Amino acid sequence: MLSLKNHELAPIINFLTALELSPKASRCRSKLVKKLMEKYEEFVDDEKALFEKYGKRDENDELLKSEEGGYKLAEETSAECLAEQQSLIGEEVAINLDEIKDKVKFLVSKLDKLDVKFAGNDAVIYDVLMDQLEEEI
Repeated sequence: MLSLKNHELAPIINFLTALELSPKASRCRSKLVKKLMEKYEEFVDDEKALFEKYGKRDENDELLKSEEGGYKLAEETSAECLAEQQSLIGEEVAINLDEIKDKVKFLVSKLDKLDVKFAGNDAVIYDVLMDQLEEEI
């Protein structure tokens, strides 16, 4: 069972999709990304539910959007919403990789042999991802 935090999902998905891989490794990556996307979509839905609960609404009961693209929060409950959001962001999710275990093994072997240099955020994401995948296999 792959164990990641909600806030790690999008960076890992973006990292994986940006890698140039051989066709077979790319297919394996696509299967993994599909599993990660399922959990990411659940996270997005849960976050949207928070804004439905705590968001500021107009006269038509529609959520008001902020200039940054998110939603405006009702002042009286914004602290509670932000606390719940932080909890959701840090929540661990379990991803069952049993049905793609062989593909994950192959992908890990290819990721381990990449002739690419990582720095900064990519290096951190690579490390987190590889630790989790190596634990899985």
